Amino acid sequence: MIYTDMESLLKVAAQIAADDIDSLYKLKDLIGVYFDALDNPPLGVIGVGAITYAEQALIDHQLDNVEGES
Repeated sequence: MIYTDMESLLKVAAQIAADDIDSLYKLKDLIGVYFDALDNPPLGVIGVGAITYAEQALIDHQLDNVEGES
């Protein structure tokens, strides 16, 4: 499943068992990608544009990782 926004990340966070360390680390990575992109958008990108940029970075990161596993 590809997570597309913060809401989808929060939903999966609520479903992960506390002892599922592998999934928690993967979720931590995805949240980090989202907030890194949100906090560091390209020059001139603000507001909703920064959120859209962060969502696309989240999607791209997941797609890159899926392609790299093949």
